[in-house]
Amino acid sequence: PALCVRDYITDTTYGLKALSAEINDTTNAGGVAAAASACEVAVTLADGSSTEEKYTANGFTNFGASGNGVIEGLLSAMAGKMSYTNGQFNIFAGTTQTPSLTITDDNLLAPVNVSTKSGTGELYNTVKPIYVDSTNNFIAADAPVYQDSTFLTEDTPNGTTNDKPNYVKQMEKQLPFTVTHTMAQRIGRLALKNQRLSTSLSCLVDLSFMKLQPADWVYMTNERLGFSQKIFEVISVNMEVMQTDDAPTLGVRLALKETAASTFAFATSDYQANIAAGSDLASGTFALAAPTGLGVVTDSTDVDSFNFTSATVTWSNSASPLV
Repeated sequence: PALCVRDYITDTTYGLKALSAEINDTTNAGGVAAAASACEVAVTLADGSSTEEKYTANGFTNFGASGNGVIEGLLSAMAGKMSYTNGQFNIFAGTTQTPSLTITDDNLLAPVNVSTKSGTGELYNTVKPIYVDSTNNFIAADAPVYQDSTFLTEDTPNGTTNDKPNYVKQMEKQLPFTVTHTMAQRIGRLALKNQRLSTSLSCLVDLSFMKLQPADWVYMTNERLGFSQKIFEVISVNMEVMQTDDAPTLGVRLALKETAASTFAFATSDYQANIAAGSDLASGTFALAAPTGLGVVTDSTDVDSFNFTSATVTWSNSASPLV
């Protein structure tokens, strides 16, 4: 998927016509090489021996879709993100990162704003991935529905078992470029776990954090909030001017969202059996039988000095109703 996104945004006929200099091709965070390598990691399936690449993109578009739609579809195949910073496109695959920076109390220039509600106001405890089934003529199909029992208990008042069916909240994850139920299960569970991490921060820090870019990970250590090396994903980075004793001071405003390496964990025992598809109905054939009983009778006629020959051809029509 990472290479497909790169190809599309640089294509001069059907794509976004970006220059090669506008692409971060490095192995650093956000680099296409790093994202491609993350996609190509072999993951072990439920039988404990067979493997598949972690993320692949399989699909088509007639380019009638908007550029944003094509990119979003390809990014969905790798649970990825794309950003444009410092004049370059950066591509991130859905995998863990190791933060290189830590925000401590000493780095804060103003109180931290904390939000513990999700952006939509909804928290889901069940996910249903919808993918394109390569084993059934590439027809859209549902991957096995996954329900997190811990999330459902948290969402049920008092955790009463009999009440749990009333508090099931299911999200659908559309995966137009994913063709195996195993890959769909991994991406779907990742999306479910990620949306449960709903703590967001807005903090003003010193200029040393200007090197961060959206989709990077950063540690947060804060005594008042009880954070110790807690991991957050960078949502946005903006310069901000503060007035201190009539002297302007530059700072960096970071929007952060909680994340965790455990979000990307998926064991071989986590796979569920695929939903059985209906039998493939015969679609018939359009082959036509040839006519039979061909017969030809000729007749010659002389008119003045000219000789005319006619031919009468007979046959039995094909019995096909398609004729």
